[in-house]
Amino acid sequence: MRIIQPEKQYLIHLLASVIKDMQPSNPPGEMDWEKLYRFAVRHGVANMAWYGLNRLKGDSKPTQEVRTKFRSDCAKAIAKEATQHITVEQILKTFEENGIACMPLKGYLVKYLYPRPDMRLMADVDILIKGEQAGPVQKLMVGLGFTVERLGGNHDIYYKRPFMNMEMHRRLISEDSPYNEYLSKTWDRAKLKDGCKCTYQLTHEDFYIYLLIHLTKHYAGGGTGVRSFLDIYLYNQCYGGRMDWNYIWTEVDKINLREFAENILGLCEVWFGNAQSKELYEEMTAYIFSSGAYGSRRNSIISSVSRKAGKKQSIRAASQLYRVKLFFPPLSTMKILYPFLAAMPLLLPACWVLRGIRSLLFKRRHTFQMLHQVHSLSEEDILRMGNLHKKAGLLK
Repeated sequence: MRIIQPEKQYLIHLLASVIKDMQPSNPPGEMDWEKLYRFAVRHGVANMAWYGLNRLKGDSKPTQEVRTKFRSDCAKAIAKEATQHITVEQILKTFEENGIACMPLKGYLVKYLYPRPDMRLMADVDILIKGEQAGPVQKLMVGLGFTVERLGGNHDIYYKRPFMNMEMHRRLISEDSPYNEYLSKTWDRAKLKDGCKCTYQLTHEDFYIYLLIHLTKHYAGGGTGVRSFLDIYLYNQCYGGRMDWNYIWTEVDKINLREFAENILGLCEVWFGNAQSKELYEEMTAYIFSSGAYGSRRNSIISSVSRKAGKKQSIRAASQLYRVKLFFPPLSTMKILYPFLAAMPLLLPACWVLRGIRSLLFKRRHTFQMLHQVHSLSEEDILRMGNLHKKAGLLK
């Protein structure tokens, strides 16, 4: 069994105590509160952990300095959630009035399963739209005071000060994903929300399957954080008794995700329920804890290489291919950075050069960190990651 640092174990305990409305146990004596705080921030749950820490009494509390940091994060999350809620409601109302078919996704819906919606921090808000309406959506978003940050790819990104990031999705996942075909039929499964003309929603079962796929995408891509597993656990707590599990498992079988989905549920019960852990869950826990809320660059690189290795390529060949794509991304990726390539694809080589120059001039540190991490990969790292994903039910 892997030994998990007490700060990480105690953070999970704090989060479990919050969602169960229970008094948390006193922390172990060797607790490094600063380390716990940094870990909570990295996983985007410091604001939620504050509600558990605030229940501690006497000498079991963190230092005043650490309590101030947690309290500040909680206050910021409350303000951010209120702003997001008001702004998104305004967007949905505008879409309704202008005949824009839309479907709010992920955190904006899941946050209401938490004891308080501000506990579920969101870096951005995701809404699914129909591709043919992307143009009218852009005009409406600009009219609402948003600036266009990026157009193209799976989603368009809009921003409004001080912290409103909106992602308008044409697709729920990239076209090269093994789950793309399944999720491409999402609109066929959607139903109008009661009282609405253009705002859609999925059934509890279909939304749950979407949450599983979304978690899987990030977990396999570079890792995902504790918050994603809180979402799954709370969704099960709220709707599990009413959902059609025969339908869920039948659909999950279609996309070859059942084994991993079962392990996700098992790990959630270990963390937030009363289930006993096992070696696989300890390994998954170590991987998740190393990832942060949105995965790590190192895990992303290793996962990408390990997915390609062992199929038709050796680890060495897969690593070399990754390096080539790092310097020379495919046209589909470059069109997002340089939209004019859609009409003039012959300019792709010139754009590779331009991208390289811009990376060295404006992202020098990031570029050299990436190159160092790719160069430092070992065959052992790649094999270990591949074996873990296989044991968890991925890479089937």
